[in-house]
Amino acid sequence: MVIRRLCRGCSSAMPGDVKGLCAKCKAERNKPASDGIKEHGVSDHVRYAFLYASERWKRNVQPRALKQCPMCARCHIKVSELVDHRVPVSEVIRQAQASGLYPGSPHAGFFFTTNLDGLCRGCHWIKTNEDKMHTGPWPDAVALEQSKPRKVYSF
Repeated sequence: MVIRRLCRGCSSAMPGDVKGLCAKCKAERNKPASDGIKEHGVSDHVRYAFLYASERWKRNVQPRALKQCPMCARCHIKVSELVDHRVPVSEVIRQAQASGLYPGSPHAGFFFTTNLDGLCRGCHWIKTNEDKMHTGPWPDAVALEQSKPRKVYSF
């Protein structure tokens, strides 16, 4: 006599030695719940850690961005503690590569000063979650960088 069991999820017949759920129902139940927030497999901060650790970022770009924006760009109450990219790093680097204006630098968009804001920690956390929920196209960071006035040297 062959023992047949029914799946607790879909009531389909299963072999006798399997208890509980069939393979299809197990896979469906183990799927992570989506709350509408995009999950990042690896955050931009981890993926581009070598750029955040670079001397150019630490000595030039980050201090200049905090000096330009000493108060939080969102709440305007607290002092800026972190430098945040308005358009996320992975997107601005993709835009810079797609533009063809920076053929020698694969990470050119990372250092665009027009794409940087100083934020307090609370506002940075809120903005990061907003970025994860973002839908639609991002603003063109390359066009903004190209439109900024260039430094004029006079002798």
